[in-house]
Amino acid sequence: MKSFRGCFFALASMCFIPAASASYVNTCLLTGTLLQDPEHMIASISPRDANGQPNHQQEYEKSTFMIKVKIEQSEIAGRADSGCQLPQNRPYELSLALPDAFALVNAQKGDKVKLLHVRKTNKNGEYEKYILKDVIH
Repeated sequence: MKSFRGCFFALASMCFIPAASASYVNTCLLTGTLLQDPEHMIASISPRDANGQPNHQQEYEKSTFMIKVKIEQSEIAGRADSGCQLPQNRPYELSLALPDAFALVNAQKGDKVKLLHVRKTNKNGEYEKYILKDVIH
């Protein structure tokens, strides 16, 4: 009877352990060639106060660099749950906006770039971002 009671409590306690949700992460280092000169866009932002008037004390600028790159190589850089392969083992074109990627200021068509591609998937959806790691002139 005591062994049955011990097993019952052990099994019952396992039932109340919160279920962990699966989370998948891929961190890949992509290497590619710029297909055109990067475009640098600057937006001036002037927040409004409660009355709808511009708050000039909190003005700021936001820089974004638009690039078009031919991705030629992908390798694991950190955690990668499902690998880092090129689709169908072929290079592909990628167009994206990179905030504050000031290393691209002097970059030109034909330069090599290295981008860290981070993709996280969990029960709340998917999160994806690109981070400029290097520009090779």
